[in-house]
Amino acid sequence: MNKNTTQVMPRSEQMVVLMTLLSAEDRAATDRVVFSKIPGHLIDGHPWSATVLRRIGEDAVVRDYLATFACTKEGARRVLMLTLGLARMANHAGAAGAAALSVAGWCALSLGRWAVADNLALRSLDAAHNTLAERVREMVASQWFADVLNVEGDFDTEAVRRCSARVLHELTETRAYVMLP
Repeated sequence: MNKNTTQVMPRSEQMVVLMTLLSAEDRAATDRVVFSKIPGHLIDGHPWSATVLRRIGEDAVVRDYLATFACTKEGARRVLMLTLGLARMANHAGAAGAAALSVAGWCALSLGRWAVADNLALRSLDAAHNTLAERVREMVASQWFADVLNVEGDFDTEAVRRCSARVLHELTETRAYVMLP
């Protein structure tokens, strides 16, 4: 067999697994924090907040799941306050602090607070490199250029909310994967 051919495995050795990109444990921990009654500025007292903070710093899927709550105004407000509290827990530093600040920036975009979003994204990038903060900065810059040129921008709050809803579906949709031994 040469390097361009593949070996066919018997079906008996293959296994199909149904799974989502977001683990059930990460989703449950995040939901416990988001749906708790604790105000954002007191989130450091929540028993699951340290776990969520650690996981958003470690895994972009968990960070992005937290950002999907920005698909509604109420969700964006709640998560904006929570992530500011989480960023304070991380001393606005490191991967966890950067992740929390970038999610806060995304939520600010969803609420139409472009200057706040840009400030949060800059603070996030100062803490550590992350792609969500870069995306927030791109969207803010695009909106500001549109305002200067007096043209309609490519992004608005509804686009941010639609994107959040689409990402939520992608992260939580069950998919079939073929597992090889």
